[in-house]
Amino acid sequence: MKTAITIMCVILLVAAFGSLELAGKKPNGNSQQGGLPALAARVQKLESQVALLISQVGSLQNAVNALKSAVSALQSAVAQLGTAVTNLQGQNNSAVVSAAGALVRHSGSTSAAEKVGTGVYEVTFSKDVSGCAYIATIGDTANAAVGPGQISVSGDVDGDNPDDVQVQTFDKTGTAADSSFHLYVSCP
Repeated sequence: MKTAITIMCVILLVAAFGSLELAGKKPNGNSQQGGLPALAARVQKLESQVALLISQVGSLQNAVNALKSAVSALQSAVAQLGTAVTNLQGQNNSAVVSAAGALVRHSGSTSAAEKVGTGVYEVTFSKDVSGCAYIATIGDTANAAVGPGQISVSGDVDGDNPDDVQVQTFDKTGTAADSSFHLYVSCP
């Protein structure tokens, strides 16, 4: 009987410890933080935090799309500026031509020069310069020293090439004479 009572006590103790764990109590007597209702509350709180994060990710995606659009607009503006710069390049052209008609140095779209007669030169550009302004002066090709004489300049006189500028040089009496010169062509 004593053995039966001991066995009974052991069974009751095991049952008591098992029911404490099911009830959320640790064997040392401390309870877990609220059991299933507390767990449900924690899950609900985590779900709301996940929903907030999803909303924030959506906002960030919208911001990224707006930035991509702004970058695209800036790239388009840069391309337009590049085109404008390219169009502006070559508007100011210069050429230094020797008395023999050789192109000594140049800038812009100047491509060639040649002597076509006594004191008559054609300077050719790689684009139409018929609507441009022409300025020419007689000068040394080495150090741009001004020489005696006269000079005149015009667009293509014979009308065969809108890329040409014709320069005529004269001595101080107005007689056609070969002379080196500096030519500046400014295009709108």
